[in-house]
Amino acid sequence: MSTIGERVKAAREKCGIHQAELARRLGCSVNAHSMLEKNAITDPRASRIIGIAEVLGVSADYLLGLQDTAAIVTTTPPASPKAPRQWRAKATTGD
Repeated sequence: MSTIGERVKAAREKCGIHQAELARRLGCSVNAHSMLEKNAITDPRASRIIGIAEVLGVSADYLLGLQDTAAIVTTTPPASPKAPRQWRAKATTGD
């Protein structure tokens, strides 16, 4: 079984988002997010897991290792630099 850090990193890379961009969207430091991906933080807060899941468009269950597949759970595509402007604005503001 992979760790939460490995799953977060895999989902982030699949979305084409850098650590700095994900950290900015979550409102945390790049260092804190890096520590999560490197498994230095093994028990992140529920709000952080939910935030990561929403930004990356995967389920919290996937990140926690309760699901083996990264099922898409959002109706709005995850924001990326290549996403249309209205999607980026919507995903960034959380509307």
